[in-house]
Amino acid sequence: MRRVVALVVFAVALIAAWLGYSKYTQAKREASYRTALAPYKRDLTVGMDREQVIAYLRAHAVMCHTVRYGGSDGDTCEIEIAEEPVGLFERLFCESWTVYAAFEFTSGDKLREIHIRKIGTCL
Repeated sequence: MRRVVALVVFAVALIAAWLGYSKYTQAKREASYRTALAPYKRDLTVGMDREQVIAYLRAHAVMCHTVRYGGSDGDTCEIEIAEEPVGLFERLFCESWTVYAAFEFTSGDKLREIHIRKIGTCL
């Protein structure tokens, strides 16, 4: 009986440690995404013309891909900044997720928002 209890305690401790480490590594990734986004948020202001934003990106040798999401009234310009690794159990159901710096524009081509966008597929 003691062996069973010891095994259960060990298993719970192992799972708790794995979950804690997963949260820690995810927090580090999220911090790196915010760091990658910081110069854009510092240099580009909401309300800027699309041409000004594109000129800024070209001046910094950065190319963006324009997309439009359903329900959005304007285009979004995306720059890939990372690819999230797929976890041990997620490999069964998910592909890796691509992380983008997203520049959302209004229908009048004014910068509305700069944020992180993650795109991936899970079953």
